[in-house]
Formats: sequence, structure tokens, C-alpha cells
Amino acid sequence: MTLEFSFDAKMALAYEKNTRISVPTYDTLFEMIQSYFRMQLGEKAASLLVVGAGGGNELSAWGPTNPNWTFTGVDPTVEMLKLAQQKAVQLGIESRVRLIQGKIGDLPRHDGKFDAASCILVLHFIHDEQEKLELLETVKAHLKPGAPFVLVSAYGDRDGGELQDRINVWKSFFLDAGNEPSKVDEMVTKVLTQLSFLPERQITSLLTAAGFTSITRFYSTGPFAGWICHAE
Repeated sequence: MTLEFSFDAKMALAYEKNTRISVPTYDTLFEMIQSYFRMQLGEKAASLLVVGAGGGNELSAWGPTNPNWTFTGVDPTVEMLKLAQQKAVQLGIESRVRLIQGKIGDLPRHDGKFDAASCILVLHFIHDEQEKLELLETVKAHLKPGAPFVLVSAYGDRDGGELQDRINVWKSFFLDAGNEPSKVDEMVTKVLTQLSFLPERQITSLLTAAGFTSITRFYSTGPFAGWICHAE
């Protein structure tokens, strides 16, 4: 699996800041996912798989208020994992957190099955469609039957006007944050080159092919959307 981005310490911190401009509903998104997982998992002890755990936002959003949850996070980027580890220690939840540097395929198969999984703002960093499918298949292989999975990714048809309209809304977030128009245009051009956009129908087809059912879009902000589904 080839990720198109790598982060040093400075970039990792900048990612933290810019994500909340890029996705103004970022923190609310994590609250929504937490509510959904709580409804699905109940009060029982549960193990969660976090794909792209670097930065530690899943840990800080879900760890403190869900003491029965344990987390296994996978991320290829050392600096982003350092941020996640720091947050776990600061929150006092490190005993419930295991972080693995690498790809989802590096997760041992003998670890047992997880009760739920998330993959938030990761899939669009992978350009090859077969590699996207392999990631989703690997997540499914690590889940118990019926386990909930939440996927959040950029999406859209590059040849359609609808995506461009959403990109324009997205640009407005950065302009309203005080960024120079020329810098925003430059950023958008770069992002459109570096991120992979697939129409929603292709994303749901990938989820189906990977073994997920009951696929439903529950979230959309700018160029990003989120889907809930369950492992067969």
C-alpha cells in the first residue's frame, strides 16, 4: 500500500491545525461516530481498531469517556504516532492503547477480532483502487461478524460540476480563516493532484466487495463524506 504523504514533526502539528479548517465539523464528526459506536456496542468491554491513528484524535475523543473501550491504532508515520502516544499519556489512557507503526497489513492476524473499526481521512491518500480495496478487505478480516465500521474520505466525480461546487465551499473555509486567495488556490490545485477522489458509487462498491453490508452515508462536509456499514 502506497501512501502519498509523509509527515515530519512540524507537518504533523500543522496537520492538526489545518484539519479543523478543512473540516469545520471535525470535532462534531468524532462525537457523531462515538454516539454511533456507543449505540452499537452498548456498555460491554469493546476493542476498537483505528486505521490512521496518528495524531491521536480518535483516542482523545473516545478514550476518556468510554473506559470499557481499548484501542489498537495503526499508522505508517512515526511523528504522527508520537502525537497519538503523547495524547494517550496526557489523558491517562495509555494502558488501553496499543499503537503500531506500519500499515493495516502489518497487524498480526492472531490478535483476535475487533468489535468496531474506523478509518477517518485515510483512504483518499491511496491512489490505486486495488490498494484501497485491499485496505478495506484487511479491516473486514480483523472484525467480528456484524461489527460496525466507519469510513470517512474525500469523494466525488472529478468530471462533474457537483464536486467543483463542493470544492468551492471548501475553499471558502480557508479564505474565511484569513488565508490569501492565491495561497488557497495553490493549495486546492495541489490537493486535487495529491488526493484520490472516487464517486460515491465506487466507494460503496469497494465496501461491498470488501465484505461490508448496510452501507449508508451519514455525513458530508465540503469534499468529504462518511459512511457507516457492518462486517458480514
